[in-house]
Amino acid sequence: MKYFLFTHWLVMCLVSIFFSTTGFAEPTDGANQREVDEEENVQQRAREKYAGIWRIETIASKGNTSEPDKRIIINNKVDGTWTLFIDDEEFSSGTNSFGPTCEPKEIDISITSGEGQGKVLQGIYEVEESVRRLCFQGGTGSRPDSFESFYGDESVVVTFVRE
Repeated sequence: MKYFLFTHWLVMCLVSIFFSTTGFAEPTDGANQREVDEEENVQQRAREKYAGIWRIETIASKGNTSEPDKRIIINNKVDGTWTLFIDDEEFSSGTNSFGPTCEPKEIDISITSGEGQGKVLQGIYEVEESVRRLCFQGGTGSRPDSFESFYGDESVVVTFVRE
């Protein structure tokens, strides 16, 4: 009986060592690479859906909604970069990174040149065929959880239409 228990224990140890050294205990580099590839595919699909030339239709801030008095266009490219134009003059530019699997979908807007350079706005977004909504906090920088702007808060909700 002692010999059987010792043999059973020895076999279990050897099997455990074998599996841990052959990659069954942890994901292989191939599995990790598939996860990285899938995340990149999700990001690329979000960039493609977000890409295009968009005109700001309305801006809601502190509970008030208004139409801009100037023509404001943003050109979002498939590579995640963007350029903001006001009356055909470049105002600022930067990059976007997306959290398209979150609910609501998340976006980080990095301003790399022009007005606001160095800022990162954490926001949420939604895209339909020809309408896009974006919401971010104007002052605190924290990510909002809804597409609403109330009197006294810093939320800014921007509605875009595809050009």
